[in-house]
Amino acid sequence: MTPETKIVSLEEFLEMDKGEDRLEYFNGEVIYLPSPSVDHQRILLNIAAEFRNYFRSKSCEVFISPLDVWLTNKDKTDIVKVQPDLMVVCDKTGLMENVYEGVPALIIEIISTSNQTHDRIRKYITYMEFGIKEYWMINPKLKTIEVYIFEEDEYKQTAIYKGDDCAVSQTFSGLKVHLEEVFTNE
Repeated sequence: MTPETKIVSLEEFLEMDKGEDRLEYFNGEVIYLPSPSVDHQRILLNIAAEFRNYFRSKSCEVFISPLDVWLTNKDKTDIVKVQPDLMVVCDKTGLMENVYEGVPALIIEIISTSNQTHDRIRKYITYMEFGIKEYWMINPKLKTIEVYIFEEDEYKQTAIYKGDDCAVSQTFSGLKVHLEEVFTNE
């Protein structure tokens, strides 16, 4: 199912956002997010467990969707709300009861065949514009993890991991995730 879109003002969006729908907002464009698949949820749970183990007793913290993230830039010119599948927050000043305002250090999106364009293009560009240091895209169909690092105002792909590889973070020393652990159903 492809995400449905609608154009509204920020005020209209804030009213819409009080409902039960999972929504993202990109400077006037509202994206309705479909419920994730069972496979998506398994992968998210598996990678979240790996990240949780790594970040235990460290200053940064891991969060999974659904958690609203209002991305902020210095000029406050862009108004964007996303719900990344997983994010790592190091600057905790923006954490509130049910929202984070700021720029996570790392974001992971699990791509579904119905919304590849949303994660591969819109979110890729948005995360790059806001300076997210590291962006991982997980492809459940191909069983791959693509890792991008923000350098010189753009993303550079560091690797595409597959098979029995370990996906390695470029931002957090020693953070590596075995793909066999991510794509298992056990």
